[in-house]
Amino acid sequence: MSKRRIVPRFEISVLMLAKDKAKYLGLASHSVIEAKDVELVLVEPGSNDDSRKICEKLKQDHLQQVSLVTKSDLSAAEGLNNGLAAARGSIIGVLNGDDVYLPGALRHVSDYFACNPHVDVLLGCGFLVNQNSGKWKFVMPSKISRRVLGLSQYGSLTFFHQGMFFRSSKFPDLKFNPNNQINWDKEFLIELWNRGARFGYCDIPVAIFRLNEDSISSRGFSKSAIDANTAQLSDLLQFKSSDLLASLFGYSYRITKALSLARHTLKVHMSSFQMSASHVEDK
Repeated sequence: MSKRRIVPRFEISVLMLAKDKAKYLGLASHSVIEAKDVELVLVEPGSNDDSRKICEKLKQDHLQQVSLVTKSDLSAAEGLNNGLAAARGSIIGVLNGDDVYLPGALRHVSDYFACNPHVDVLLGCGFLVNQNSGKWKFVMPSKISRRVLGLSQYGSLTFFHQGMFFRSSKFPDLKFNPNNQINWDKEFLIELWNRGARFGYCDIPVAIFRLNEDSISSRGFSKSAIDANTAQLSDLLQFKSSDLLASLFGYSYRITKALSLARHTLKVHMSSFQMSASHVEDK
């Protein structure tokens, strides 16, 4: 009698968009599977490079931990929906195939949800690295509110989707909009808000967004298309703003975010200084 393969249950599943990411997939995938209790769901609908071959090898080498979705799709959002259907975890994260999680980040995410059972969505910090210029910056997510979401075009919203995790068990029927190719991640965030999701925040960096010529972004879309998308999301949010006050509110939010970032930087610097001082005293 043949042995039945036991399919493990995972607390966290990471959906990874792997199309045409061959030169990045090694580092990106291993930043996930280093956490042995995390599932990696590779979404590879058909590439022009060796991404499919790399994904198949990852699946072969990590049979229990890696799932591979090869169903064709017409957008990143549609691919993520295919990944959601295959995911086994109760907590979902999304990572582009050219981005990476920082060491220990997924363990921290797991601990956070265990200690905060009332939180439905976790927004974490991270780094944006421009691989063309070599410049990088620290990214802190905004505290989510209807006004912050509604005034995002004025600079009120900083959203780092590489640092977002949500309880799929709380929103089992929630999907990404496959027709939104410009701001599918922001629309998903609005849908979470509209459904009453409770947000939590952590100031520990969890991921690196590697900006390069292959990055998924709104580049390539016309201004009119982006404006139409913004108006559509405002309607979804049911948010109307006065044009006169909107820019003022946006400006105040940008100042608040700058102050928060400065406080966090000082906090990290002082913690590091205290650790160094203690080390000197121990000697």
